[in-house]
Amino acid sequence: MSSVLPNNAVQYVYDFALLDQVPAGATSARVAAKRLLSGPTLQTGKSSTVGAVLTGLHLIVTLGRQTRGSGAKAHTHPNEQINYIVQGVMTGEIEGEQVFAPVDTLLHTPSRAVHTGMACPDEDLVFFAMKDTRHGIVGPPVDGQYNGPNFLPGFGTRATEAAQSTAQLMAACRGDTAGEKTRYIYDFARLAEKPGRVASAQVTPNVAAGIWTGDLVSGETLHVARLRAAAGMRGAVHSHANEQFVFVAAGEVVAEVDGIEHRVGRHCALHVPPGMPHSLSPAVGQDALIIVLQDTHHAFAG
Repeated sequence: MSSVLPNNAVQYVYDFALLDQVPAGATSARVAAKRLLSGPTLQTGKSSTVGAVLTGLHLIVTLGRQTRGSGAKAHTHPNEQINYIVQGVMTGEIEGEQVFAPVDTLLHTPSRAVHTGMACPDEDLVFFAMKDTRHGIVGPPVDGQYNGPNFLPGFGTRATEAAQSTAQLMAACRGDTAGEKTRYIYDFARLAEKPGRVASAQVTPNVAAGIWTGDLVSGETLHVARLRAAAGMRGAVHSHANEQFVFVAAGEVVAEVDGIEHRVGRHCALHVPPGMPHSLSPAVGQDALIIVLQDTHHAFAG
């Protein structure tokens, strides 16, 4: 959801449900319409992920979807990736460690790490994928074969095998579901680190960004903060040198960008180019939860 724009105004708000085609007007980010991301067909790709892609100066995002029991083959890419889980549970292996990321957690994949990413069996997966622009939105399969996505037992090319529930898969995991040797899953309800385990990213709890407060996870090139603000609070107009995407996880946000007011609905994204004056406030009568992505060329800014 976004406000009606004046003629010739630049679009900064993106409703992924409306991105089956590229917008006709000027856009702040480059838009690739919704498609199967890894190839023209399932049989000639390496993943089942579908989504529209927004590419900025330093940042790439998509609201990715995978049907249950399907996902990406083992692959790698030179840019890091952080996924915020919107629906379902994402599972996969990162450098040989099996992990599970439930709703409202971050899954961090460092650059060049060999990994898979799949939707657990109980329901389809929806995730907000965030990357830097050292590479595109997808990376090549490790085996070099574009011969279809990865499947869990009971699905797709493995339909004859006995299916398991998500709970059964998690119970069968041989180690910690956030990573036994390296922490890759960041659960905002449990940010305390496990003794003796290396974290793939740096956690900064209790950050404040104007009226918004929450926690920050910083990787090699990406800052990702999960922030809340209460209904009735008003954000001040400000700017910062970082490029920024804001994904509304819950509620609705009223954003002023370059002097124009926009309404950013649930599961929509706002793009703020570097140096652009803007403000963010919860819509009247409701709290809001947002995921804020910034590049690490500068410190995280509110």
